[in-house]
Amino acid sequence: MLKRYPSIQSMQAFLQAARVGSFSSAARQLALTHSAISQQIRSIEEFIGQPLFARVGGRVTLTDAGTLFANQLSDGLEQIDRALSSVKGRPAVPTLTLDVDPELMQGWLPARLPALLGGLEGVSLTVLSAPRYDRYAFEHVDLALRYGYGEWEGVDSTLVCRDRLTAMASPALLAANGLSLPLAPGQVLALPLLGYTKRSWIPWLEAAGLPGAEPDTIAVLDNAAGLVAALASGLGAGLVRGLLAADARRDGRIVELNAVELPTHYNLYAIWPRERAARVAPLVEIIAELVAQTLD
Repeated sequence: MLKRYPSIQSMQAFLQAARVGSFSSAARQLALTHSAISQQIRSIEEFIGQPLFARVGGRVTLTDAGTLFANQLSDGLEQIDRALSSVKGRPAVPTLTLDVDPELMQGWLPARLPALLGGLEGVSLTVLSAPRYDRYAFEHVDLALRYGYGEWEGVDSTLVCRDRLTAMASPALLAANGLSLPLAPGQVLALPLLGYTKRSWIPWLEAAGLPGAEPDTIAVLDNAAGLVAALASGLGAGLVRGLLAADARRDGRIVELNAVELPTHYNLYAIWPRERAARVAPLVEIIAELVAQTLD
């Protein structure tokens, strides 16, 4: 059953009375009668089930419930006003909502937004960055970019790219330690090492022919974009995905330390509700091309 809320006019009347502390003053400013203001506020109080104002003499003061409601309502009415203004007097523009993995949003996408928007001529793009594993987000956006194993239920998905992990550090760190590329695996281990909460050094060590024991790290980060920034600052060496490290490598802020690399199994996917396949197809194509260009 559809819930019947108090009118927008009654909520505007409440906010004005809350600001000026007087029904009479609020009535004059809104070009209404005192009784009209009182009735509108009474309708809200009846809906809520408790008083919003304490009436003392000719003045009114907010109750605790009234204070809470006023603080929340002000933002809500501003959102309504923005929503109305966005469509009033103008033709509706096709829109797409893209939800991007937070690490991708911080480390890769912003520099490619001009190219992405250029490929979506005539479409307004809203970019979100919901918390990882937020299944609710997949149902309320047109397209999501997420790292995973490709096992999302109830939605369609496609692999955007396979990636690889390599050990990287800044040229400044190498110079400070009197080292030149490529480094032997043992030389990498002799550097200050940075960890990442979702990744172990052990597979890399085994691929390099070293004992598979987790090495000591000077710091562990829970965000890949933060890890890249820490590497670029010269703090230490770490294992990084090619896609997320591509811009820092291209700028010369970090370098690959040797040829030891690991293929990733936890890769980037595009995910969308099945009924929106045709709607998101051009966006998926553009993103895939931008990723391919990055990894070339």
